[in-house]
Parts: sequence; structure tokens; C-alpha cells
Amino acid sequence: MASTRCTNVVHRPSPVLLAPRVLPQRHCPVHARHSLAGKIKHSLDFNKKGRLQVIDKLYRQPSREKLESILADDFKMGEDGYSRKFTKADYINLTCGTVLPAIPDFNWGHACSGDVDDDGFCIVTVQATGHHTGAPLAMPGLDPLPPSGRHFCLAEEVQKVKVVGGKVTEIQVLPNKGAGPRALYAALGGKLPSQAASAAAAAAAAPPLP
Repeated sequence: MASTRCTNVVHRPSPVLLAPRVLPQRHCPVHARHSLAGKIKHSLDFNKKGRLQVIDKLYRQPSREKLESILADDFKMGEDGYSRKFTKADYINLTCGTVLPAIPDFNWGHACSGDVDDDGFCIVTVQATGHHTGAPLAMPGLDPLPPSGRHFCLAEEVQKVKVVGGKVTEIQVLPNKGAGPRALYAALGGKLPSQAASAAAAAAAAPPLP
């Protein structure tokens, strides 16, 4: 009589089936939620286009008429290291009364997405260029520089700009060693006084421009 053997066959899943399933980031539900929230936030930002137009008007070919119309009456501007804020009149007088007469082709290269941070500011990257072909450059607290025809291209600088109701209400300058009035003065051949000797006067006298 033939005997039969009972053999138990164990079916093991392939290694592919045992491997944990990892969703690509673009399919991750959490990532998708954040992306969707960001898209909704930006799609509902109906003021973005208007802010960009105001910022472009502020920096592109500045003039007294433009600045009078674009800066709020209570406008203020400040930078770390300066002891006080500067007003609309300060900004306009230095830009149109000092910089533009000396540098007729003064230009702010600028870039901005138009998005607003949590504190209500737009981040604008600016770079000042031009030629000293006009009047002597008379920076507050510094000896006047006669026109030399020199070209300058200062380092990029970040400015935080707040736009409310179609007007620029505040600018905060993040200091950069290669930008600002001292860098402009030096780029045009001016001899700067020692930092220690001029720090107090500069902090009280000269707005952080250009």
C-alpha cells in the first residue's frame, strides 16, 4: 500500500510586497494641504498687483512729483544704527535735493515678488547705479564732492516696504556694508572720516539713502 506524505507549502509574500510604501512628496496629504493653503492665500491676495505698481513707482526713475504722490504723509524710514526715523520730507529732500542733482541718471534696480510677510512688509532687493555728472554731491556731514563723471554700482541691499491704501507708509533698510550713503560717497572718490568720529553725527543727520 503506497503511503502518502502531507507536505505543508508556505507561501511567502515577495520582498516587494513587504517593503513600506512611501508616497512621493507631491502626493503626501500633509504637503498637499500646505500647498493648497498657500495657493488659496496668494490667490485671495487681491492687493498684490497694486502693491507691485506702487513699489515700481517708488523706485523707477524717482522724481519729486512721484514721491510726493506715492509716500504717505506719515511715512517713516529707518535703518539699524540710526537714532531716529526719517520723514517724507527727509526722503524727498535727500533724493531730489541732493542725489538726483548730482547724479541725473541715478537708478534703483529693484526686484520684488509683491508678497507680504506676516509683519505686513514686502521684501525688495535694490541696487543703486549711476554717474556723477551733475552738481557737487553734498552728503550731510561730509565734504562736497565735485562731479567726476565716475560710474558707481553699489552692492545689493534689502529694503522692507509697507504699502497701505496705495501709499508707502514705511521703509526699513537692512544694512549692508557695500550700500548706503557712505558706500556711495566712497565709490565717487570721497574720503570717509573714521567710523568712530562720524558715527554719532551720521546717526543723527543722514537718512539711510540711497
